[in-house]
Amino acid sequence: MQPKVTKPTLSVLFSIDTFISPYREHFSNKFQLNWTSIPFTPPPKRAFDFLTFPFKLTSKKIKTFFSSRGTDIIFVEFADETLALVSKLRKEKMIVTRLHRYELFNLPSADWSAVDLVIVVNNWMGKNLEQKVPLLKGKIVCIPNFVDTNYWHKSENRLINNQLSLVGNIEERKGHDKAITAFSKILEKNKNLKLNIIGKSKDQSFSDKLNSLVLDLGLSDNVKFKGYVEDLRHEFHKTDIILSFSKHESTHLTLFEGLSCGAFPLSRNWEGVEEFLPSSNIFTDDFDFTDKVLSFYNKKEKERFEIIDNLAASTLPRFSSPDPREVMSEIILKKYLELKN
Repeated sequence: MQPKVTKPTLSVLFSIDTFISPYREHFSNKFQLNWTSIPFTPPPKRAFDFLTFPFKLTSKKIKTFFSSRGTDIIFVEFADETLALVSKLRKEKMIVTRLHRYELFNLPSADWSAVDLVIVVNNWMGKNLEQKVPLLKGKIVCIPNFVDTNYWHKSENRLINNQLSLVGNIEERKGHDKAITAFSKILEKNKNLKLNIIGKSKDQSFSDKLNSLVLDLGLSDNVKFKGYVEDLRHEFHKTDIILSFSKHESTHLTLFEGLSCGAFPLSRNWEGVEEFLPSSNIFTDDFDFTDKVLSFYNKKEKERFEIIDNLAASTLPRFSSPDPREVMSEIILKKYLELKN
């Protein structure tokens, strides 16, 4: 009888599980898994927040302490203040973290010498992180985000619907105001197009600004704020062009979920986007954006679909083959065995 192999214990700590939840099953195959939500505790801004912040922070510390006890590996999704806390509490554990975007611009005061592995989702982030924290050299690994191409699939009856979509949280960084302004210039040459803005907003003043901009530009019939939608795949099926107007992103997954559903991705030239899209899908200013949109609609329908299919065939395997969920599980386990031996 072969001796029973004991899996190492992996504790995954997260404030939001949107990006890490697809990895749960693969982690379970290789590790004994603990899955714990840890509250995000940004510095207080309002008077009431200053009163409650000490209690929230104490609660967070207690939960982090007990959630990371009795484990072999601690995985912190988003390299934020939770990582800083873990790096100082659990130096004897193997510590892994993953950066998505904003952490790179506001790195936590972590003990980076205690961090054994850092996962980034594009190479641009990896290079910049190493410049900011040189002692992480040799510990940074790039593993792209995962796109479930089985779920995000094309509709059986593909049509051109004259619709462009911008999907994601409505916040200033995402450039919705710039998208609306650029779209107004396109309407001067093609009045049949519609822009769908899909997503929720936590910034009411910015939402009010966007609504005023639409009214001022006379775009009420062509720009629709759809809010949160239950069936995003259905929205992608009705979308001809999926957009990114962000100042910066790590991947902007909706571009590639949309592409997998048959939409043509167009992105502002935020740093790192060239790792994912060819120059023909990246715009530098409103004039370039207008040219690319009109060029797409000026093509015959068959040619449009061929362009999208060819782009999907060359781009989407990055997010699915090899499967990033399996790659990440393997790399964490390999690193753990190296440190143990």
